[in-house]
Amino acid sequence: MKKFYAAFSCLSLLAIFVVFIQGCLKDTVEGEQRYTIYTPIFKTLQEVRSEVALSAPITVGYPGKIYIKGDYLFVTEIGRGIHVFDNINPSSPNNIGFIKVPSNMDVAVKNNALYADMYKDLITIDITDPKNAKLKTVTEDVFTDKYIWYLNKDKVIAGYEKRDTVVYSTKDAVPKPGERWIEFDNVSQSFGTASTDGGFFAAPTVYGTGGSMARFAALQDRLYTVGNTSLGVFNIADDYNPSFVTRKNLGWGIETIFPFKNNLFVGTTTGVKILSLSNPDNPAELATYEHFRRCDPVVANDNYAFSTLRAGVACGGNPIESSLHILSIENITNPKLVKSYNMENPYGVGLDGNTLFVCDGTAGLKVYDASDVTNLKLLNTIKNIEPTDIIAINGLAIVVDKNAIYQYDYKNINNIKLLSTTKLNK
Repeated sequence: MKKFYAAFSCLSLLAIFVVFIQGCLKDTVEGEQRYTIYTPIFKTLQEVRSEVALSAPITVGYPGKIYIKGDYLFVTEIGRGIHVFDNINPSSPNNIGFIKVPSNMDVAVKNNALYADMYKDLITIDITDPKNAKLKTVTEDVFTDKYIWYLNKDKVIAGYEKRDTVVYSTKDAVPKPGERWIEFDNVSQSFGTASTDGGFFAAPTVYGTGGSMARFAALQDRLYTVGNTSLGVFNIADDYNPSFVTRKNLGWGIETIFPFKNNLFVGTTTGVKILSLSNPDNPAELATYEHFRRCDPVVANDNYAFSTLRAGVACGGNPIESSLHILSIENITNPKLVKSYNMENPYGVGLDGNTLFVCDGTAGLKVYDASDVTNLKLLNTIKNIEPTDIIAINGLAIVVDKNAIYQYDYKNINNIKLLSTTKLNK
């Protein structure tokens, strides 16, 4: 009996202690929050640069920009790097690897040189053999208006260590220095046509193609980049040795860039700017079409520019005011609105001949016959997707939405076929 009594006494004391602690917690804890915590991983720039090479493939999680060149599809992973797909068979894209490029947002390709932003630097990657991609050159300190992940001049944030946790906290609880707390329910909010030139017997120069949300554009032996307020110009006559030429202030709210022939079309939150490339080293502003504050990607052909205006909390205006604007650019110095069409939630836009694609977000992918811009004919709506960007070229449409990357065959516009679905892993 004594042994039993002793054991009972210990258990009783333990129970009293637990109740006491719980009582104390009830007095001090104000709430329970479930978080995903991202703790920064710091490395030197030299360490980060040494890791720029093709590594084993990883699943796409948070796609940014899409870009195609030849048989390859490049998909940026926001802030982390570049996925490389062998896309010779769009019905079965092959994820061949991942190029680690911390803080990366944009890419462009000329011949076998891939250009990407990494912190303040422009890096050039040799993709002669994409399966053996490797860093060639670094052009330092050229992106002045980009958010930079620096600890100091020697250390940068190379990534984040992710862990899920439950935090019992008071109202004064805050992340540790450098940590980012993202609630479980909001984890999804975590953090630019082929052409030829050249002389007799010269190998043709081949550029890749980006989507309408691109902020890099390569043409005429130049790379053009836009930041939040400016346009950067790089001479890439020597593919692997880009040289910074100039930076032009374009004003606040610069979003996207679209090259067409001898002009650049720049989408901004307040309008569309048209720049001439008569002097490729010093693009001259020809005209600006102004509108109320909206998010505004743009594409163009010889006669018209097509611009989606998305309203909302981040873009300004009431969501019901979202629209597609079609501008006449026959007089390039005086663009005029031809007609606007109501949209629900428009993002990227694509154009192939007279076929116009609008990524209308929650309303799906809309496909129009744009032969008569004053009377667009809706040919098809691909529903059950929420597209944000598209590349449409030669009968192949590559579409990004919040859950997957889709590829469609639209050679028969009346019978668009889904070729493949690459699911995202968020």
